[in-house]
Amino acid sequence: MRVCVFGSSSLNLDAVYVDAAYELGRTLAKRGHGLVFGGYDVGLMGAVAHGVGDAGGSVVGVVTEGLNKKGRPVYPCTELICESDLATRKERMIGMADAFVTMPGGLGTFDEFFVVLSQVKAGELDAKSAILNVGGYFDPLVEMLDRATATGLNSTDWRSNCGVFDAPEPLAAWLEV
Repeated sequence: MRVCVFGSSSLNLDAVYVDAAYELGRTLAKRGHGLVFGGYDVGLMGAVAHGVGDAGGSVVGVVTEGLNKKGRPVYPCTELICESDLATRKERMIGMADAFVTMPGGLGTFDEFFVVLSQVKAGELDAKSAILNVGGYFDPLVEMLDRATATGLNSTDWRSNCGVFDAPEPLAAWLEV
């Protein structure tokens, strides 16, 4: 299975997030899964790629022309694809993946998470999606999404399309079911 992982590309991240990303990558590779990700060797993106690569797994990176011009370091991927912009990159990553994991991140990560979850809900995408809730980072988001369901503002229970996990091993096992 190819698993697309979304997460922060920021530098200067707390080690708890970087270590969790690396361990997620190692766990996925040890269980025979490949990675699809944003291609750059920075932040959680780079850490998860290193985890997969160090454990002998396949790593597919999807980068953009614009970010390449900014000089971001690219992870030495098994396969590297360059797209013209972020929207096309996101579409390519989604189209190549069988399942999705969202790790802590910022605006780009939130955008990717909600696009996948919305496409699954609309029946446009048949895939599992999971949150790796490192250190409770996603607790406020989980609470907000649960509230949207409880109040009827969301027409379906978002948890029927997304699992929330505190550790990589149970997350990977859930993706495989």
